[in-house]
Amino acid sequence: MKKNAVKLIVFVLAFILCFCGVTSVLDFKYLDSTFKVKMFYEQEDNTVDVLVLGSSHAYQSVNTAVLWKEYGIAAYDLCGAAQPIWNTYYYLEEALKTQTPKVIILDTYTLHYTDDYSEVSFAIKNTYGLKWSDTKTEAIRVSFDTEKYGMQYYFPILQYHSRYNDLNKSDFYPYQANEEMYQNHKGFYCYFQTTALEEPDLSEATYFNILTKKNDEYYRKILDLATSHNIPVIVTAFPFAAEIYQQAYFNTAKDIAENDYNFPFYNFLTDYKDAVGIDYATDFSDKQHLNYLGNTKITRFLGDILQNEYHVPDRRGDKKYASWEADAQVYYNQLENHEVTVYTSLEEYIPVFSNDRYTIIMTETIPGGKTLSQSALNSLRPFFSGIGISDEQAANGGAWIFENGELTYYNQCYYDNYQKTVKLSRFNDALIDIEIADTGDGKRKTKRITVDKEDKTTVNTGINIYIYDTFTQSTVDTVGLNFSNGEFVRKSK
Repeated sequence: MKKNAVKLIVFVLAFILCFCGVTSVLDFKYLDSTFKVKMFYEQEDNTVDVLVLGSSHAYQSVNTAVLWKEYGIAAYDLCGAAQPIWNTYYYLEEALKTQTPKVIILDTYTLHYTDDYSEVSFAIKNTYGLKWSDTKTEAIRVSFDTEKYGMQYYFPILQYHSRYNDLNKSDFYPYQANEEMYQNHKGFYCYFQTTALEEPDLSEATYFNILTKKNDEYYRKILDLATSHNIPVIVTAFPFAAEIYQQAYFNTAKDIAENDYNFPFYNFLTDYKDAVGIDYATDFSDKQHLNYLGNTKITRFLGDILQNEYHVPDRRGDKKYASWEADAQVYYNQLENHEVTVYTSLEEYIPVFSNDRYTIIMTETIPGGKTLSQSALNSLRPFFSGIGISDEQAANGGAWIFENGELTYYNQCYYDNYQKTVKLSRFNDALIDIEIADTGDGKRKTKRITVDKEDKTTVNTGINIYIYDTFTQSTVDTVGLNFSNGEFVRKSK
């Protein structure tokens, strides 16, 4: 009997361990929602001084890295993609279990939603990251139409049990499979591309659209909960390509915040647009979201308010807040990467080759397999000498590899068939592949740089440069100088 009991206990324990292991792999790890909540739980109690709540408008407008670097403010963007106001309420309820923020910044974008339930995919994103508690149970109850779907969404395993075909490396490794980059994540996410927009004319939005009963209820519940904890709220409408009817909802949200609760409402679409200096030609990544230029402007405006009016403390230098310094560095590394992508000449790239985060592969293919002409060598000498390449190597061409700011490999690639694999990161390799090609004027060697089966070669005859950031584990830039016409060419990432 004892043996059977022991076997049963061992079996049950083994089953539980296996089940937990499988569910941890299959569970959703959305960077725009569930991952933000997971990382919030890793924050030390009572360290978040500014809690940012709302939709993607919030987590792409309030730049936690700039708040830290320029003000020393410890902020966290606890937000979710297309997050309805009722989910925002439960995020706040959950946050107050471990944190006592000095200020809350509340985004009101989704108050113009008129449905009582969001799309199921977004409802999952905005509830499944929460730990099991009465808060999560209530969040699920108000987020899913049980009359239509029944009780299935109370059982997450039913939603992700068939994710096998969607699994990727982030499902098997913690912190999105890049611990160095994401282990100190504070919820902020930034786009660096630019989309020029036409500034919306909202001058006719002088009326008030009434909030739905559910939106009104949970908007007020957020403000009530903050009031009961003596936490001031900065209510916001962040810039986007808004329409008049949406502005009419913001009018209502402002009226409630200012007149019923005495909380300030900062509408960056209208009232505070000029004070911030938002430029619709340069400051947006798409119609809905600010890019790095726009969110920096908004963040500095809010940072001044947080510092001067709410006296949020400067935590820089406090070891307890070291994770904010580490997270801020992630953004500034990304910003540095972006700045590289606007270079327009080889000479500008010289300092890039000494960056210890980068692995750089460079190839030089000379027409007809000959050596570089003296005139061409003379014109390129400042570039080659600037990155530590001799005249002899430059004249003969070949392939070079730079790692951690140092030249670690050179091969003239004299032989017809040549390949070299370059380790970029734990999960990524690059392949230098030399082949013979018929160009019509005789055979010559072409050098291909391939990453994840994608050709990163920019020009057939000339210099190709591929830059990879080992920190962000991403391609930074792919450029080339075409010897046949002298053009500087950039390949889209």
